[in-house]
Amino acid sequence: MKNIIIDDRMRALGVTKNYKGYNQLKRSVELGLEDEDRRYNVSKRLYNLVAQSFGCSCCSVYRNIKTISENIWKYNYTTLCMIAGYKITNQITATDLVSILVANIQRSQYRNAS
Repeated sequence: MKNIIIDDRMRALGVTKNYKGYNQLKRSVELGLEDEDRRYNVSKRLYNLVAQSFGCSCCSVYRNIKTISENIWKYNYTTLCMIAGYKITNQITATDLVSILVANIQRSQYRNAS
């Protein structure tokens, strides 16, 4: 079920499987949902796990997700703000994107549970 929600949010932001970092971003969000603490030391606790899963470096994971976040900023800013729940004034980082998606999914799960 979480995978479907993650896919939906990513699709709403214009993120398709054509991006090299699509599955890396998806896995980052999954891991962030499993353990919120992973979002606080992203390089070691999140990107490292994703990199191991995909057989690449942490830098590659960061760069791929950063490319996605830059394109979302350019082409889907309004939807990004909607998903974030607030107006974003500065360009987001790769870490920001993961955090925004995790927080949005957690909010929707909380609302559905109520």
